[in-house]
Amino acid sequence: AGGEYYFSKVFGVRATVVEVAHAGAGGSGFPASLVTPRLDAGDGAIAALHAQALARAAGLYAAIPGAVIRTGVLQLEQTPRDAGRFAKVARQPIWAEGAMAVRDAATCAAQLGEAVDSGGLWMRDAVAIRPGAVLDAWLEDADRRVARVARAESTGHGWRLLDDNGTLILEAEIVVFAAGWGTAGLVPALPLAPVRGQANWVEGVEAGPVAWGGYAAPTGSGLLFGATHDRGETGGGPTGDADARNLSTVATRLPQLASRIAAAGPAQARTAVRATTPDRLPLAGALPDGAGLFVLGGLGSRGFCVAPLLAEHVAALALGVPSPLPADLAARVDPLRNAI
Repeated sequence: AGGEYYFSKVFGVRATVVEVAHAGAGGSGFPASLVTPRLDAGDGAIAALHAQALARAAGLYAAIPGAVIRTGVLQLEQTPRDAGRFAKVARQPIWAEGAMAVRDAATCAAQLGEAVDSGGLWMRDAVAIRPGAVLDAWLEDADRRVARVARAESTGHGWRLLDDNGTLILEAEIVVFAAGWGTAGLVPALPLAPVRGQANWVEGVEAGPVAWGGYAAPTGSGLLFGATHDRGETGGGPTGDADARNLSTVATRLPQLASRIAAAGPAQARTAVRATTPDRLPLAGALPDGAGLFVLGGLGSRGFCVAPLLAEHVAALALGVPSPLPADLAARVDPLRNAI
């Protein structure tokens, strides 16, 4: 959706979105999402990338009616070293004044409505959003086709997208693979690994947004919580075991909230597969297979934070216009960075 937005609405180039199912059938289909940056106290480039990405994403989501559920996310400390790490993050010059603020345990407890045994980091500009509102807004005018792309073949002046039977889906001058874990099947050489996750949600419970390894995010009518991280797994739907693990994750840090969740009745559940990379950085840029072929993937758990900026970057590269991403940061997410 982000790529279509930039090609069509920003750059005025007609884009076609090919989806295997409906919008949001993958990782974007949950009732809420936390838009939070990766916090890195040691690598200034990674921190700067996520700071720029958060600013861009938050501004875009704020412009979509009904997209933002809540502004500000509390990140609780997970280990004793997090107190010092959060203090370093808050002092980084990449953040606007007051955007990152260290909070002690008492302040966190007052905000959460129950006692916690550690402090945290208040991320003022992070948000909880409705993914469906974003997809609806950015795909509203898109040329959308439902098909499963099996491969792309060069025509010498562009690309042919074919399904499993070799049937032509469409021809295009520029192709961007932005298929989540599905990108691994389209470009096997990319260093992608799957992590299946399940999240649960209940109606009528208010809390958050708060994260600590697990998370609790408001949906507008209830609460989304989770999520599991089953590395190397791609198949299967929701399970009772994952339900229990997600509730246990909440109970470990916020037992009163867990009790309210349990009292709300059976939780709904959904699974999706994250696409991750060895260095936990996205893949955004040109592929070596030929002119006009690009990828946006490996977003892990930060998709709604980094995807808008990186989609704009990929669209700019594809069209030969200046990218908003500084050259040093573009190099960190280049799909060929290991070879470079």
